[in-house]
Amino acid sequence: MKISIIIPTFNRCQILSRLLDFLSHDTQSISSVDYEVIVVDDCSTDNTWEVVSNNFPNVKLIRGAGKNAELAKRFAIEESVGDYVVNLDDDSMPAYGWLASVRPALERGEQIVQGKIVFVDLGEKNLQDERTKKTFRTGFRFDMMPVSILYGGYRPQYLNNCHEFGCFISRDVLARVPLDDHNLIFHHLGESASFYLRATKAGYRVWFEPSVIIEHLGATTGGCVERSKKESPKRNCTPFAIGMVHNFMILARMYQPLRIPLLIPYYLLGGLYLSFKQRKNCLKYFVKGLYSGLTKPFSAPLTYNFEYNSAEVLSRKS
Repeated sequence: MKISIIIPTFNRCQILSRLLDFLSHDTQSISSVDYEVIVVDDCSTDNTWEVVSNNFPNVKLIRGAGKNAELAKRFAIEESVGDYVVNLDDDSMPAYGWLASVRPALERGEQIVQGKIVFVDLGEKNLQDERTKKTFRTGFRFDMMPVSILYGGYRPQYLNNCHEFGCFISRDVLARVPLDDHNLIFHHLGESASFYLRATKAGYRVWFEPSVIIEHLGATTGGCVERSKKESPKRNCTPFAIGMVHNFMILARMYQPLRIPLLIPYYLLGGLYLSFKQRKNCLKYFVKGLYSGLTKPFSAPLTYNFEYNSAEVLSRKS
């Protein structure tokens, strides 16, 4: 059994090097699990390409299209050869032995295994909660917003949600359920929810393995994201709200159409409330998101071409 670790990155050479150095020296994992590391440099303007190619010769390096992290992940998955694929952000840091910890679940046939993600930038209280809670709620609110899975307990269990980050997905699943969804606006929430909903519709379950711990600097620090800065999901009186509302309306149309009559007034009232509270026109963003989410045609996500070979790959073996 082999695991493919895919890492999209953009202009974060120093942070990425820390992660790659760890992956090169996690001896507990190296001795028990066969794995490959694939880095997609999404057209960085720093020296990411040179540093990775010179300092980490065992890493498979791919040049991305410079558009978004979802496309970068697609490039990496199509180049992967592992039986399972796990996506890591470049600002993450797994615990030692994380691959050895996930191996029993994979060997008994679990098709999707979610690791325990610890978001470091949420504060010490949240870190304590994440490390001590035995169980935790997952699922979706009526507005299609995923219930947080940040507070991962310490009891293995099946989940009603998952995160595309830190999630081990079998090649068989990816052949039927692509990780990305072209119907959504990238980096505006909903990508993980889309994958989970499509995976469960195809008959798969998500197993939570709390011994697989991955620390992450958090969504507010970004990664392979927009070229200026990553919008915070809490800043809803910005164009970010257009994509957010669009994505959740698309998901509702695809999987929960009976919720649409409730979602329309919900988002309109939310826009009015924010307009009153912040003394500016927030409603326009929600209206635009509703319009695009209700009118845009949608289709099944594009499957992967596992026969694809990029001309921009540096694949070296020790």
